[in-house]
Amino acid sequence: MKKYFLLILFLLFFSFCKNSNEISGNENNNENQNIKTYYVSPSGDDSNSGDENSPWRTISHAINLISAGERIFVKNGTYEEHLYINIKGTSEKYIIIEGEDSKNTILNGAGAGRDTVFFENAEYVKFFNFKIINSQRAGIRLSYSNHIELSNLRIKDPGKWGIFTDFSDYTTIKECEISGAKLEHGIYISNSSDNALIKNNRVYDNYACGIQINADPSMGGDGISSECTIENNIIYRNGRGGGAAINLASVRDSRIQNNLIHDNYAGGIAMWDDGQGYEWGCKNNKILHNTIYFNNYDGRWAVSIKNGSSENQLLNNIICGGGSGGLEYDNSSENSLISDYNIFYRKSSKLCISNDDTGKEMTLAEWQSRGYDIHSYFKSPEELFKSILSCDFHLKTGAFAIDRGKNAGLSYDFENDRRPQGAGYDIGCDEAK
Repeated sequence: MKKYFLLILFLLFFSFCKNSNEISGNENNNENQNIKTYYVSPSGDDSNSGDENSPWRTISHAINLISAGERIFVKNGTYEEHLYINIKGTSEKYIIIEGEDSKNTILNGAGAGRDTVFFENAEYVKFFNFKIINSQRAGIRLSYSNHIELSNLRIKDPGKWGIFTDFSDYTTIKECEISGAKLEHGIYISNSSDNALIKNNRVYDNYACGIQINADPSMGGDGISSECTIENNIIYRNGRGGGAAINLASVRDSRIQNNLIHDNYAGGIAMWDDGQGYEWGCKNNKILHNTIYFNNYDGRWAVSIKNGSSENQLLNNIICGGGSGGLEYDNSSENSLISDYNIFYRKSSKLCISNDDTGKEMTLAEWQSRGYDIHSYFKSPEELFKSILSCDFHLKTGAFAIDRGKNAGLSYDFENDRRPQGAGYDIGCDEAK
């Protein structure tokens, strides 16, 4: 028995003493493999070996030497580099570029030229745990780069965009904090990019849009962005220079769901053609379980669906307009619109719906007489939220939105709590416990 006990102790000890240069590949799409790791440190030297006790000095040097299925670990410190990433992993062997933590592993783009991090013709790369400051243009740009995952990044006060992509498919942006873009948008997916996933981000204080997907038909490609998902994001105080919190042009077959959108200065969720012609409108999208709130006299329409944006669904949303009302549509978008189980509000009047072609504003009852939003309501924010003053948009006890929604196929809310919790589905991004 003593021999077996000693053997068990040895095995346990060995399992906790793995080589510090290797991590389990199961968490990084490298199943059943260990990942060779190279280290970078402000105290390192590019003539070193790159292991933990002899790290390199620059991230760029590590990028030039890494191969599919390998990892770069960047220790805390400030790196004044422009990163040009033109490397390819595979679906089984991602390349990983990982900072020690997103508060203290800092990329300073002050002298980096246009974009602090530039992916070009790259594939299957995970890039996470960095803080990016002083970018001259974009904090991160992706060009003709597919299957890039950006996560747990803090991008602050970039010159133009936080993250910008062109002609890049299967981009994942998750758990990032992107703020203070000086000229345009926090996140901008452009130029026919498909299959973007934008999830669990906090996007705020950007001059124009918080999140924009614009397929830019005039720039080549098929001019369509399809199969995208924007979900579980918190988007606020964007749009002082115009632009919606979520702005969509030529977007198809996509889902905008479980987002909390509050205190923005221009639009809420906008679907249109970006002036390219009605054939380039947004089609066959689902807008589900979002909470949109404007201060009483701020902003444009909370939801705008027009310019050839047809066959869209608007279900289970709380839509509180401010300076304008809840929903703006036009004749090209009305007939195929499915809109129901929503809660509307407008502080200044009950005219919460508008036809952009005729300029006619109408009450919810008038809109319902046209066959829309039969199971929808006009209710004030005070009847719904815990505390508007402290920006707590969880549903309060007894909120009118509880159990009044429809099953739209979402089994979780904006904080990944289970839906439904009660007798039915709650309207808005929050599912009350």
